[in-house]
Amino acid sequence: MSIQMIAFDLDGTLLDDRKTLTPLTVATLQQLAHQDIQLVLCTGRPINAIWPYLAQLELTGANNYVVTFNGALVQQVASRQILAQQSLTKAALTPLVDFAHTVAWPLDILDFERVYPLTELPTSLYQQMNPKLKFVPQTFADLAVDLQYSKAVVAADHELLVLGQQQLPATFNTAFNIASSRDNLLEFSPKTVTKATALDVLLQRFGWQRANLMAFGDQLNDLSMLQAAGVGVAMQNGVPAVKAAADQITSVDNEHDGVARFLQDYFKL
Repeated sequence: MSIQMIAFDLDGTLLDDRKTLTPLTVATLQQLAHQDIQLVLCTGRPINAIWPYLAQLELTGANNYVVTFNGALVQQVASRQILAQQSLTKAALTPLVDFAHTVAWPLDILDFERVYPLTELPTSLYQQMNPKLKFVPQTFADLAVDLQYSKAVVAADHELLVLGQQQLPATFNTAFNIASSRDNLLEFSPKTVTKATALDVLLQRFGWQRANLMAFGDQLNDLSMLQAAGVGVAMQNGVPAVKAAADQITSVDNEHDGVARFLQDYFKL
């Protein structure tokens, strides 16, 4: 079956290490868009944080869609219309907050517009990673009970993350989808949230199958969509588990236009 949709992770995949889109990447994706291939950015960030990339790639029209919060939100880009949304309650997050206290983890809790760094816990690295997001520091007790929360993130030194992960209660694996997009970040989303399930919403909207999907990624939070795609492509710089699960691997890394060069070869551009 032919490829009708291509999904892209951003950090370590479509973006270089300076968090920019290279001219070759922009030109290649625009060429595919003009061939009526649906291009979808799939990220852990909200839409406002990736808007410059959407604009640069000319993916801000009525027929463009985006997957954000690692799959918890699927939106039409221009109107911001929500096609699918999954969330966590404050009550569901309580055991995670209690655990963070025991292992001295920082914790940021996100709804679909803001980030709430919990002030009673150690200082998080998340604001350094995402300075353009809106941060509203407060205690967990002060968080609204009636809000829908997209995820909780632990942004800390790798060693602290690993020590805490070794003590994670087994019940967390049934309560959350736990994924990592870099070695100093751990994300807790609703159990059924993955990039693959989010892309299924879009495939169904267009009447396509998973066989019509190509996906690019480099980290464990990309694993689901690479496994689901008809053509799952791991980056040369990807973690071993992602490369092992992929159908193909780019010949070069994200610093050397790995995605663009793969697409040029695959589609004979």
